Amino acid sequence: MGKSDIPTESLPATQAIQDAGLNRRSFLLRAGALGLSALAFESLLAACNTPNPTPIATATATATATPTPTVPPPRATSTPRPTATPRPSATPTPTPALPAPDLELTRIGHLLRRAGFGASQADYNQFSAMGLSATVDYLLDYESVDNSDLDRRLASVELDLTRLGDLQQWWLLRMVYTKRPLQEKMVLFWHGHLTSSFKRTGQGPFMHTQNELFRAHALDNYDVLVKAVSRDPAMLIWLDSQSNNKRAPNENYSRELMELFTMGLGNYTEVDVRESARAFTGWGLQQRKFTFNTNAHDYDTKQFLGKTGNFDGDDIADIILDHPATADFMCRKLFAFFAYDDPEPEVIAPLTATFKSSGYSIKAVVREILTSPAFYSAKAYRTKIKSPTDLVVGAFHSLALETDGRAMRGMTDIMGQSLFAPPNVSGWEGGEAWINSSTLLQRLNFVNIVATARNQRLQFDPVKLLLLGGISSPEEALDYFAFLLLDGTMPEEERRVLQAYLASLDDRFGTQGADEKLRSLAYLVMASPEYQLA
Repeated sequence: MGKSDIPTESLPATQAIQDAGLNRRSFLLRAGALGLSALAFESLLAACNTPNPTPIATATATATATPTPTVPPPRATSTPRPTATPRPSATPTPTPALPAPDLELTRIGHLLRRAGFGASQADYNQFSAMGLSATVDYLLDYESVDNSDLDRRLASVELDLTRLGDLQQWWLLRMVYTKRPLQEKMVLFWHGHLTSSFKRTGQGPFMHTQNELFRAHALDNYDVLVKAVSRDPAMLIWLDSQSNNKRAPNENYSRELMELFTMGLGNYTEVDVRESARAFTGWGLQQRKFTFNTNAHDYDTKQFLGKTGNFDGDDIADIILDHPATADFMCRKLFAFFAYDDPEPEVIAPLTATFKSSGYSIKAVVREILTSPAFYSAKAYRTKIKSPTDLVVGAFHSLALETDGRAMRGMTDIMGQSLFAPPNVSGWEGGEAWINSSTLLQRLNFVNIVATARNQRLQFDPVKLLLLGGISSPEEALDYFAFLLLDGTMPEEERRVLQAYLASLDDRFGTQGADEKLRSLAYLVMASPEYQLA
């Protein structure tokens, strides 16, 4: 399958933009009007009005456009590369079709967006030298990766982690500057899956404690994590487990444990909910810590999912994890988070087998996902709309921005994702729900803030970034930003518009005019429909 087989015209973010009445050219114009100076916008307007032999004005016309990959070779020390992950075999699984001359480099970029928060120039230097297979190992085996620089950075920022704004700032800094991106990506997954909210737990240490619990068990066996989160103070408060006693069993946690956290609807009965709630009686809080109150616990026999016994909460977790529905439910959730929605049965089957045979190891399942042909297929490549967190953290990380994190406060909230405060127990809907007329405007405003950042709390230096990438002339700048931010896959119309826009750029780095044009260029690439996709 060649590069032209990637269905860019049907990608959800692009379609969402078209549904809002914006074709690619009008999208660029709208983005420019929001984010460029009058002089720069005038140049963009002129470029957009340049006659175009193959205009893209409708969804049908867009379908004929072929992304033009231009991936400059990474500036890295040449070392032998390990063998990449296995190429697809003759099975119903989709075959890889990633659009770049250097397929491995594009796979690495895709991997770092999905299993982390994107790639900086330094990341491409490091991981292109290591190769894809070794990069997967690096991401998964993060315990051996030195993260002391992050610890020192966080220690230098005075934050009160019992306050929501400070807690959000702390976590966003972790995501931007961590050397263990998959660990933080898994913490984000668990936060949206095993949800709790600051709005219910209130000011205090509870949400920070839960976040650290997710970090400690990010790739642990799932039974271990389920038992740990069942005792977590934030979860005990969030789902009323602290008031669960034998005289009046509270079913909230029992129900969500099965419906949302492990099995899914249709795999248990109301009797199972009641019996499970009885097993969790007596689990509560004392002095902000988990406690087991023997006087409040129901020690009588329970019947749960076809089994009978004097079960407690841990027994319930063991029975649930042993149920075949749990393996299927969790593997689908994990695969959809990393790859694409509605995976085929033949894609899920080996994952469920691994989940069971490995003792419910999340690490083993994630490894299989990240090395599967389906993960690197056209169906997975740039087909997920970036969450606000992915958008914000990815931009800061890829552009190597320097910040103390204070400028990041509220950035994800205004785009619809308030960390530590999901809307309900189901977490965020995600997908196309991330894009609407309001959030699209906020996304464009955000990339404008990034591109124009010049203050002490947030700095973007486009010349420094380009020199780091080995770029010394303006004519190479477009290809470089397309490579760094889009894997080089920029639709031909956008490339022509931006090339025309750059034509008047002063060829001397360091001049005020060049600085403005380079910032505008970075802004326009990030404001493109393609950049909204992970």
